[in-house]
Amino acid sequence: MSTESAADRRPPAPPPGGSGAAWTIFRFRGVPVRLDASLLLIVAFIVFSVYGQFAALGPAGAVLSASVYAVMLFASILLHELGHAFASLERGIPVRAITLFALGGVTESTREARSARDEFVIVGIGPFVSLVLAAAFGLLGTLLEEGTVAGALVRTVAMTNLLLAVFNLVPGYPLDGGRLLRSILWQVTGRPHQATRWAARVGQVFAVVLIADGVLPLVIPGFDLIPVFGGIFTAFIGLFLYRGAADAYKAAQFRERLSTRTARTMMGSLPPPLPPDATVAQARALVAARPSLLWPVGDPLVGAVTLADLERVPEVEAGVVPVGRVATAPERVTVAADASLDDIVDRLAAAPDAMLLVVEYGGHPVGLLTPSLVTGAAQGGR
Repeated sequence: MSTESAADRRPPAPPPGGSGAAWTIFRFRGVPVRLDASLLLIVAFIVFSVYGQFAALGPAGAVLSASVYAVMLFASILLHELGHAFASLERGIPVRAITLFALGGVTESTREARSARDEFVIVGIGPFVSLVLAAAFGLLGTLLEEGTVAGALVRTVAMTNLLLAVFNLVPGYPLDGGRLLRSILWQVTGRPHQATRWAARVGQVFAVVLIADGVLPLVIPGFDLIPVFGGIFTAFIGLFLYRGAADAYKAAQFRERLSTRTARTMMGSLPPPLPPDATVAQARALVAARPSLLWPVGDPLVGAVTLADLERVPEVEAGVVPVGRVATAPERVTVAADASLDDIVDRLAAAPDAMLLVVEYGGHPVGLLTPSLVTGAAQGGR
């Protein structure tokens, strides 16, 4: 599964269904790969579920074999997610983290793909990796003798990867198949947010089917809507998918509303620019009056500072260091006045202190943009 979201300076958010407690086990091209604490619960469930397949080995052998299967399963899921991360990074999309948790894995990117084609490749590589693993383990399984523990393990992992690929190709957002559907709709309509809404609705329908398949057998004996699935765990997966699809639908509506507004129409008032050659000590006295804001430095702009930036300068240097030297570079903290809020929102989340200066041609600062102003735009503000 792949997910896209805006980045900021906070730690990666726990995935829906995760515990919030996670440990980084290694880094892939600088991206932290994390294990969520909820993984421990699902590993125990998996070991319990497949224990019977190895019961002939005795209690210790069965537990060991089932545990090896659980490790191989999540190694396969990790490779699936690494495929998403690799494709994102190759297309210049930073990845915040890869997290394995109770319901599988999630790759969190800092922004969405810029084109439907990039989206298709980034999402499609995950199921492709699972299919390659299914084929590789399946071929290895044919080389191992029937009735051996190694053969049973390898063939089970092959079938699991095949089911993982098929399940992720179901066009139910936010599964990979739902994202592939979104990319196709995006390519056809040219409207990414509308494509998200349509794919999310399909995802909600699929989620309801899973919930029904998990719950109805409890009240209607013999009911089996989807023979491959079934059980209360299926209903839990359905609830997870329904929540993800509903959140995606709301997010798409939010972004659509933002696309009708520009930074100029929603920006707030701006403090007067600080002279670049003023000392940090002089700047502190001015900034203290409005310490929560991002202050422009120079006009035309040479950078921006907050009170926290100024306070990081040692006291012995504050009287001689010019504020222009400690200012954040303009390219990190500015947006064009006529830029769409939809294009700005990801940059805003990633900006220092989640604030951006709005500038006109020539680098003249004219306003300040904050998350509260963007939220106001989406809620029908001025």
